[in-house]
Amino acid sequence: MTKMHIKLATIFLYLLLASCTSSKKTEFWIYTSIYKDTVNDIKADLEKQFPDVTFNFYQAGSEEIATKVNTEDLAGKIQADLLISSDRFWYEDLVKKEKLLSYKPINSDSVEDFFKQKDGYYTTISFPLMVLGYNSEVVPDKEAPESFKDLTLPKWKNKISSGSPLASGTQFTTVAFLKEKYGWEYFKDLRKNEFMAEGGNSGVIRRLQNKEKPVGIVLLENILRLKTTDQRIKAIFPKDGSIIQSNIMALVKKENAQTELGHKIADWFLSEAGQKHMIKSFMYSPIPGFANPEGAPDFKTVKANAKPWTKEFIEKTMIDREKIKDEYSKIIF
Repeated sequence: MTKMHIKLATIFLYLLLASCTSSKKTEFWIYTSIYKDTVNDIKADLEKQFPDVTFNFYQAGSEEIATKVNTEDLAGKIQADLLISSDRFWYEDLVKKEKLLSYKPINSDSVEDFFKQKDGYYTTISFPLMVLGYNSEVVPDKEAPESFKDLTLPKWKNKISSGSPLASGTQFTTVAFLKEKYGWEYFKDLRKNEFMAEGGNSGVIRRLQNKEKPVGIVLLENILRLKTTDQRIKAIFPKDGSIIQSNIMALVKKENAQTELGHKIADWFLSEAGQKHMIKSFMYSPIPGFANPEGAPDFKTVKANAKPWTKEFIEKTMIDREKIKDEYSKIIF
């Protein structure tokens, strides 16, 4: 055998071994509505923590994730191993359909009981907060709306937008709360004001910035992300209560699932390492003792003024979920 043959054989053996090594990596799928820049940071940290795992992410709005998972389930196989999104009512539905794996991650005992499923089928890993936002270049600070109710005033005609509850879990939750508080007449009044509901929270921010709709119903995290790049966009904590959202994490029940690995990854998200990403992304941690997001008010103050979640509200909204979407669509669209 010539030196060239030996060299080629060595290269071939190296490539074969590399291929065998990479093929042994476990694939783990995470479906999430968390924003892409945060997903990129999380992915990098997870790969360091679990070097033998290939992490695949599907990132989309909460309602899109629900549609994808439901479609996969109908086809006979859910690809996702772990879910993180903000439509809590959908997770309650998954629990009833026995699609989730029961597990109580580390630190989940510190999460308030009402923000986790009692048998461990899901837990909140962060609190986004729905507030009002405005472009101060168009709307003077002294004239900004003070509440969700204020948006029905004639002065805000053709100036307001939100995301769509058909695409965004946080917007659906907001609609459910506002419907509970003010009834459907509230949304009819918004419609008279040429209210726009389209896309997700990033779409609301875009309309605030380009002045198309200088007032919006939007997540606080979207506004705080602009604190160094666009200080025109400001937050209002509504007098009728900011709306606390829940980013829910759950493991999917699967045949031949990497159960132990899933447990470790769920643990990571509620550990200090995982929670720092939530706070960096301007969401509140559900675990006492962690700092508030930079630029955000203390969570205790927010919670004291927010409309509380109740068991009755969850059960009622679950039953009426599709009816709420249908009625909203009839009124707004």
